[in-house]
Amino acid sequence: MSNDYSISILGSTGSIGVQALQVSEHLGMKVDGIAFGKNYKLAIDQIEKYKPKYCATLENTINDSLKEIAKKNNTRVFLGENAIDEMLASAHSSVCINGIGGIAGLMPTISALKHCRRLGLANKESLVAAGNVIFDTTLKYGSHIVPVDSEHSAIFQCINGEPPENIDKLIITCSGGAFYGYTKEQLEKVTPEQAITHPNWKMGKVITINCATLMNKGLEVIEASKLFSIPEDKIEVLIHRESIIHSMVEFKDGTIKAEMSAPDMRLPIQYAIQYPFRSESCSNRISLSDIGKLTFAKPDNDTFPLLGLAREALRRDGIIPCVMNSANEVAVELFMQKKIKITDINEIVIHVTETYNNINNPSLDDILNANEEAKSIAKEYAKHYIR
Repeated sequence: MSNDYSISILGSTGSIGVQALQVSEHLGMKVDGIAFGKNYKLAIDQIEKYKPKYCATLENTINDSLKEIAKKNNTRVFLGENAIDEMLASAHSSVCINGIGGIAGLMPTISALKHCRRLGLANKESLVAAGNVIFDTTLKYGSHIVPVDSEHSAIFQCINGEPPENIDKLIITCSGGAFYGYTKEQLEKVTPEQAITHPNWKMGKVITINCATLMNKGLEVIEASKLFSIPEDKIEVLIHRESIIHSMVEFKDGTIKAEMSAPDMRLPIQYAIQYPFRSESCSNRISLSDIGKLTFAKPDNDTFPLLGLAREALRRDGIIPCVMNSANEVAVELFMQKKIKITDINEIVIHVTETYNNINNPSLDDILNANEEAKSIAKEYAKHYIR
């Protein structure tokens, strides 16, 4: 892949965005645009270092420091709710990496598919909430998605060149998060500070908490089903504490392919950018002799019920995966604020998901409305648990 290719990065100040910028620098790629939230300090540093032609923030105003550094580096700034769409329409980048977390990344995903040939998608919530809309958009604009989540990148690599009818099962690996092996009683006492410490990966706070509850793995089951057109009962989850095998695919002859590498998100980011090519990466390599052994176990669905809930949401499909994710976003935020216990997240998300009336084949408006309604229901129900 030529380094003449250009890139725009959404969520540039988050974990994925920072690593995507590192990869683009390593590859010698031109950074067309960056989009960020409220971390102006880091955004200013990024503009100074990478000198993007464009930047975008959903804020309606920017501080004087950002305005000054943008002017110095000839970076045009887009503001407001349409800022990302306007930036991507101007940039016409070869590749866009969407590292925006949560349902907030849905509309940027659609914008990226409209304006860029390739989307490296790290925002799993886009597919969870609106898979049908996303794939309709790719068909309309002739764009395509390469997954960035390590598990889905692994599956994508394992099935490359294989006829779909040869695939028997997807095996998604799971580190188990910060509280693997805990009992329900032990979980009652954990703190947000403990929950944002992942044993293997460096990620944002929300996704790390989702890993601790196994909701993240549930979202990944839904994402995998939609990305690879595989039914829920053909997707297995295995606890793999070492995070060396990122996922596997079992074929109808019994052969299993696995993708193995260091737990470093820069690898799937680089693969999404360069696919189908590969080049030297800036990541460390693994030594299997040093690792010694790889272990596997079944998840504890009783102590961590959100994985099972996500499977049920996928079976119901329609608007339900969106509703589940929206409720979870509310509950995780309350836990981060120390207003509820981590076990209360389960109760809130289960209640909203199981009581919400489904809509089959939802439109984008249906999805956006359900997102807001589910969040309101979750906030109201959460009052039973707020301390």
